[in-house]
Amino acid sequence: MNLNQPTQDIFGLAVESYFKTKDKTPIKVHHEDFFDDEIPVDYLFRSYSEMPELEQKALDLCQGSVLDIGCCAGSHSLELQSRGHLVKPIDISAKCIDVCKSRGLNSAEHSDFFELKSQTYDTLLLLMNGIGIAESIKNLPEFFNKLKSLMHQHSQVILDSSDLIFLYEDEKPSTDHYYGEMTFTTSYKNQISEPFSWLYLDFEYLKKEARKENLKCSLLFQDEHYGFLAKLELN
Repeated sequence: MNLNQPTQDIFGLAVESYFKTKDKTPIKVHHEDFFDDEIPVDYLFRSYSEMPELEQKALDLCQGSVLDIGCCAGSHSLELQSRGHLVKPIDISAKCIDVCKSRGLNSAEHSDFFELKSQTYDTLLLLMNGIGIAESIKNLPEFFNKLKSLMHQHSQVILDSSDLIFLYEDEKPSTDHYYGEMTFTTSYKNQISEPFSWLYLDFEYLKKEARKENLKCSLLFQDEHYGFLAKLELN
């Protein structure tokens, strides 16, 4: 495969192609220390019944107006909209937002979470390891403060992540940085992204860092694969 056409919108290309032509070419995820992984593009169009229990619980816990951060193809937002929630889906991929609108999410917006204006929502939703957008431990204060700017006193943040300690069962992770700080590239057909940082947190670390920013953190659910669902609230 000739990966000589860099792009920053791998997910957008895959989502657009599947929506228009049902092209099931998967998205590939690359990390220099691990085997490549694949994301089936049709999985990004899953219905509620096809979602893992963690995601179903997250959607069931949503209240009132919902900001769906990193909405991708809009599957979570569509389910919430069908339940009568006022949903604002946002994503940095313009192609994903176009697909969301074509799927009936008229309020979908091409936006960067960190540049949103201070409108508040009852629920802020970050699924598929939404914590990842913080990119690194040092950026967590900025991430938490942005969340707080979009919350009122009774808002909740529903988010998930995974404890990557399972990747190091046979050896101790490096101590020069937190083991959940990762750098990936993604590719689709003959196009590849620039390397990007992504953050995974274990629950206790999330709870500790959230407390520093005056946020209460509660564990809602844990799955069998080191994944967890958590809720943040203002103290």
